[in-house]
Amino acid sequence: MSEIKSNMLEQCLWNFPIPIHYGPGSIKKVPSIAKTVGIKRPLIVSDSETAKLNFVSSAIKMLITEGLKCSLFSDFSPNPTDKECLLGCEIYIREGCDGIIAIGGGSSLDTGKAIALSAYRSPDRFWDFDMLNEVPFQTKLDFFVSLICVPTTTGTGAEVEPGAMVTDTISNEKKAFYHPEYWPLAAVLDPELALTLPKNLTAWTGIDAIVHAIEAYSVPTFHPMCDGIALQALELICPAIKTAYHNGNDIEARGAMMVGSCLAAVSFTKGLGLVHSISHMVGGLYNTPHGLTNAVILPAVLRYNYPEIEGKVKYLARACGADSEDFQGLITWIEALYEEFMIPHSLGELGVLNKDIDKLVEMILNDICLPTNPRPICKSRLKTLIADAINKTW
Repeated sequence: MSEIKSNMLEQCLWNFPIPIHYGPGSIKKVPSIAKTVGIKRPLIVSDSETAKLNFVSSAIKMLITEGLKCSLFSDFSPNPTDKECLLGCEIYIREGCDGIIAIGGGSSLDTGKAIALSAYRSPDRFWDFDMLNEVPFQTKLDFFVSLICVPTTTGTGAEVEPGAMVTDTISNEKKAFYHPEYWPLAAVLDPELALTLPKNLTAWTGIDAIVHAIEAYSVPTFHPMCDGIALQALELICPAIKTAYHNGNDIEARGAMMVGSCLAAVSFTKGLGLVHSISHMVGGLYNTPHGLTNAVILPAVLRYNYPEIEGKVKYLARACGADSEDFQGLITWIEALYEEFMIPHSLGELGVLNKDIDKLVEMILNDICLPTNPRPICKSRLKTLIADAINKTW
C-alpha cells in the first residue's frame, strides 16, 4: 500500500476503459484534450455549487486563453431530472456548442452524459435511451456529443461509465440513461480538485464507491477481471477514506480515493444490486443524497444477501481491513466507519415515510440493478426490508 500511495503524486495516462489522465494538476491538460477530440466551443456542465469554486473559473479561463469559446450550464439538481437535461440540450444548441466538459460530482457528470446523448434528438424522444427500452438504432454516431469528464468528488465513478442516472419527473423513478455505443472520450482525475470537498461529502461519496465495489463483487456472474478490480478498489479506498475525512488536504489520500472510485465504477460493469435499486428510487422520490442513501441501506442488504455471498465475504472483509475475515467482521467494520462519519441510522432519518413503502416497492422492482442482485427478492420480503430500513437502525 505504501508503494501505491507514493505513486499518487505522479501524473499518468491510462487507456482502460477510456483514456484516463490522472495526477495532481491534471486539470491543466483539459484544453489540450479538448482540442485533441475536436472540441472548440464546449458547454461546461457543472452544478451550481461546484461552478462557484475557483477551479471551475480557472478551468474556463484556461480554455478561453487557448482559444476555446465556453458556455456554462449549472441549473440542475443533485438528482438531475429529464426536464433539467432537456434545458441543457436547449442551451447546448442555442450557444452553438460542439462538445461538453462536465466538471463536478455525479450530478454534473450524469447531466453532461444525458445532454451529450440527447442534444441532437427531438425532446419528445428523450426517454428512448432508457436502458430498459430496446436500444434505438442510431445510424450516425456523430449525433452523439463529444464529452470530457472531470470528477471533483471521489465516489460515483461516473467519469468512466456510459450510463447516466436521470429522474423521470412523471414517475419520480431514477432511470439509467444509456446507449451501448456511447462513452465519454476522456476522464481527468485531478485529486487537487477534491481537496475542498467537505467532510460529509467525503464520507458519503466515498461510501458510495465502497458500495459500488461490494455490490459488483457480490454479483454472481463469473467475471474475474471485474472482481479483481473491485477488491483493488476497496484496498485503496478503505484506508484512505478515514484519512481524507479527517485531513482533507492529504493529497495522497484524495488520490487513492479518486483512483479507487474510478476502479469501483469499472468493476460495476458486471452489475450492481439491491442497495442501488433502493437508493435510486428513494432518491427519485425524496431527492436524498445518493451516497448517503446507499450507506444507510448497505448493512440491511448485506444481511439479506449473506446466504448467497457467504463464500465471498472473507475477501471483502480482508480488502476493507476488517479485524476478522467473516461476516460479523465485515459488518462491524462498516458500522464503526458509520459511527465515525455520523451516518444516519435509518431511512426514516432521511425523511422516508412509511406511507410510501408500497409505492417504493413497486418502483424498486422495476429498477435496472435488481436483476443482478445475488439473491432474488419477492414483493412481500422487499416490503419488510424497506419497512425495517425506515424504522430500525443499521
